[in-house]
Amino acid sequence: MKTRSGLGGLLTTVILLLVGGLLVYGNLVNREVGAMIADLLIMPSIGAALGAVMILSVFLHWFGGCGKKKKDRFIDFQSDDGSVGISTKAIQDFIERVGKEFAAIKSIESDLKQDKGALDIAISVKVVSGNKIPELSQVLQQRVRESVRESLGLDEIRNITIQVAEIVGEPAKHVEEVPASE
Repeated sequence: MKTRSGLGGLLTTVILLLVGGLLVYGNLVNREVGAMIADLLIMPSIGAALGAVMILSVFLHWFGGCGKKKKDRFIDFQSDDGSVGISTKAIQDFIERVGKEFAAIKSIESDLKQDKGALDIAISVKVVSGNKIPELSQVLQQRVRESVRESLGLDEIRNITIQVAEIVGEPAKHVEEVPASE
């Protein structure tokens, strides 16, 4: 099981920054470097413009990707017939649907982290007042672990952490018995 990473995107970004910075430096700061680059590109103004465009494209990628939607991450695992990838968003939605099966949970959010082939799941819940949190947490952890294994095929779940973000609702009022007058 592995997460598809943007190593190619990172490498491209570093190369664009280095080449763009070298072009701008060579054409605006150190003309000797610029002359060497100009011999390759023929005109120094073209080299400076090209370098500026490259640097600008990196900044646009960093600060919004030129309007493109951020690509979703996937958790990959091997099946008998090949590789299967499930988006982290789909896994989070699945975990949250499992949590909503519990009447004691008012709301639920999940977060996934993958490290060394194992999956860590962090779940933040708002619990309805009057429920026993230790028992609820244990049952929720077991239910999520079993459901993710059975329905999604993800066996390498290391930790499921439950965080109670809030206890909602009115606490049950304790009514004391008043002794009857004799």
